[in-house]
Amino acid sequence: MLTGDANYIKTMNRRLVLEDIIRNKSISRVNISKRTGLNKATVSSQVNELIEQSLVIEKPVENYQSPGRRPINLELNPMSTYTIGVDIDRNHIRIVVVNLRGMTVYNNMHDFDIRRTEQLIDILPGLLQPVISQYDEVHSPNRLVGIGISFHGIVNESKELLYAPPDQIHIQPLLTKLEDTFNVPIYADNNANMAVRAEQAFTEYQPNLYCVTLSSGIGLGILLNHEIFRGFTGYAGEVGHMIIRQDGIPCRCGNHGCFERYASDEVLKRSLSENDIELYDYPTYESLQQNEKAREIFDDYIAFLAVGLNNIINIFNPKKLVINSSIFTKYPELVEEVKPQLSSSFIDYDEIVISSLGDRSSALGAAIVPLARFLDINHLDLNEYHHTH
Repeated sequence: MLTGDANYIKTMNRRLVLEDIIRNKSISRVNISKRTGLNKATVSSQVNELIEQSLVIEKPVENYQSPGRRPINLELNPMSTYTIGVDIDRNHIRIVVVNLRGMTVYNNMHDFDIRRTEQLIDILPGLLQPVISQYDEVHSPNRLVGIGISFHGIVNESKELLYAPPDQIHIQPLLTKLEDTFNVPIYADNNANMAVRAEQAFTEYQPNLYCVTLSSGIGLGILLNHEIFRGFTGYAGEVGHMIIRQDGIPCRCGNHGCFERYASDEVLKRSLSENDIELYDYPTYESLQQNEKAREIFDDYIAFLAVGLNNIINIFNPKKLVINSSIFTKYPELVEEVKPQLSSSFIDYDEIVISSLGDRSSALGAAIVPLARFLDINHLDLNEYHHTH
């Protein structure tokens, strides 16, 4: 019993020390002791173990002018280990490599047709193998410690893909194949949940955060007290399938009038293309507004988007709502266009912002999950490392 208690306390102390080093980027043993309340001997013991594991390195303070010995700070060792994040969408597979400091050291996208899902079990290991071989050579001693995969569908806690149109994807054989091939833990979740994890780790570390992803569909990543809110069976956050228009456009889910049939990036781009309007011809929102038909399409899009966002805000009353959308990234003025339609005597929020992580967010979130699990910490705050902005 005493051994168990002692091990538990030691684990908690390790987390406190490591989280403080991560959060502050560069910090001394003395300041860790002051910030955590741990005595100096405990801090030194934990730090020594982290150095032995090559997770932390010592670095003299630069430009130190005071007399006496130059202080030594502690920092994460970026060359100790790395993780991989994979985002599988309807027409591409994105692969990112993230080191221990959260720096993206590899980012590549491969064409992929979601209708070839049965071939994923052969395609994905083939894409990952050369990447792993390359980065295993320069990261030591831990090398690759985990792979996270983001699916644009509903993934439950048993790693089952409950819904992924147009075809059902049975992901367990794929996850097993990856685990057997690369001998590391594999983590899977949907793209909205991965995206909100990335937003927390890289842009604003707060316990409650909401991220709306507008891509091939619409999802909502919900962080409550640092945990993903999944609901009863994992369907929580599937706001793309809330009905915003009675007897509306048929949806692949079986209903009519779903939110994503009116306000996803994919639907908007298709509507523009059907009217011979390509966004690359309009580098600014001002230039886009000169096209009368484009302005009409965007007005409808914003009106439908506002209906869904009103519902989200009224249900969750978020302090901050992050929108991840390639359209909003290209035309940031859209935030100010939609805000006037988010007003009533009940609706209340502090701010709506566009994700600074862009289309990498889900892959980055997928890489963050195995990193936090490997470090065995609860709070992975990489906001001081501005590598992804």
